[in-house]
Amino acid sequence: MQKSIHYRNKRKGTFCLRFKSHRLNKSASGVILLMLLPIVACNKFVDVPSPVNKIAAQELFKDDANATSAVTGIYGQMANLVQNIANGSITSLTGITSDELNYINNAAAIKEFQTNSISTNNSTNVGDFWAPAYKYIYQANASLEGIAASTGISLKTKNQLEGECRVVRSLIYFYLIQLYGDVPLITTTNFNTNTVQRRNSTPEIYDFIINDLIEAKQDLAETYPTTGRLRPNLYTAEALLSRVYLYTGQWGKAETEANNVIKSAQYSLQTDLTKIFLSGSNEAIWQIAASIDGLNTREGVLFVNSNANAIPNYLISDALMNGFEANDPRKTAWIGTKTISNKIYYFPYKYKLPMSSTSTAKENYVMFRLAEQYLIRSEAKIRQGKTDEGVKDLNIIRGRARGNNSTILPDQPMGATQQQALSYVIKERRIELMTEWGNRWLDLKRFHLCTATLQPIKPGWQDTDTLFPIPLQQILINKNLTQNSGYN
Repeated sequence: MQKSIHYRNKRKGTFCLRFKSHRLNKSASGVILLMLLPIVACNKFVDVPSPVNKIAAQELFKDDANATSAVTGIYGQMANLVQNIANGSITSLTGITSDELNYINNAAAIKEFQTNSISTNNSTNVGDFWAPAYKYIYQANASLEGIAASTGISLKTKNQLEGECRVVRSLIYFYLIQLYGDVPLITTTNFNTNTVQRRNSTPEIYDFIINDLIEAKQDLAETYPTTGRLRPNLYTAEALLSRVYLYTGQWGKAETEANNVIKSAQYSLQTDLTKIFLSGSNEAIWQIAASIDGLNTREGVLFVNSNANAIPNYLISDALMNGFEANDPRKTAWIGTKTISNKIYYFPYKYKLPMSSTSTAKENYVMFRLAEQYLIRSEAKIRQGKTDEGVKDLNIIRGRARGNNSTILPDQPMGATQQQALSYVIKERRIELMTEWGNRWLDLKRFHLCTATLQPIKPGWQDTDTLFPIPLQQILINKNLTQNSGYN
């Protein structure tokens, strides 16, 4: 069945990424950044800088300090750019696409995600997901090319920065294929090939991600390159690789990578649930810090409204509220409440600081954390028939949240069938990873639970809604792009 699409083209022309050329002076070459580039309307898929920009690139990657500023500048955009695929949007929009959140405001483009009727020219779809994703990919590609061509960067720094770029590129491609399925695999800054690139198959992109992360593992050190956990290290690459192996059904490899992270002794489960998302959390594998005054995380700004009389735009769904067991402290720690006109509203509260908060606490945006690695290792073991071992990992997560005597099943041989144990994996992931990086939406898809779960609560649900539409603007720009099934 084809969707009925209502076009609301608010912009003239088409939408793409334009990467502007900057002249860099000696004092600002590492800060102005070829990377810090706006998203604007234009008529090309990727408007790549002209060859004259090679001079600027040489200046930008001339030494360790400038090259490091170029790469870390990508993280600044990921954190500070208005909600996008690398921060709040991936949580909020997939939260309302699934059964986690309800959006109560009137923005039509966002409401389409909640009703799973995303139009092909939905401005949020392209502005929050597609455009910034390919912007970050382009920046990673440009950095890799600049680093490789440089003769002034030390080998240690070159390896570190190349590893970081591969982690960023892999993370963005991972989410692109979760949202859209097959997408163009852009690996260079070559204008001629990028503008006509067809959609590559999801297995092909998974292979690329895996190879990228294996190379990143060879480049990255176990230690972090700077104070804090604000840039990827070896275990960041392994954390993402464990997830990718899990999603591709390579259970043994997923277990190995997750086990490497867990056994590294660098991380521990944070006993205080309210401190998991703070700067310096023992559980964090990689965090991104904001650099805008008054801003901690975009999710804090998005979900937590400091106006005492304002109803939050995103509310916890009844389905998620009912998913908590009695006395689970995660419900209190991670769900905020606000009473207005004698009615209680529940909203996501993992990040607690809105814009212009006066709190002395400091939150960083958590990209990966240890609890997910236990859940990955658990599922990977269970999938391999090591059910009791997998249940032990689930009970570690439950023990952290509810006390060490809290178990899913008795810790004994033949305590659960494989199918029973997997059902507990789904349940525990739903609670532990609630409103975090779209995990619920992705889990419903990979466990093939979308229709059974969402059709009863979403009257217009269709099986093809598991993928978002390729933005119409991009299909008009690149005639080699095709649309996902179910969209006109």
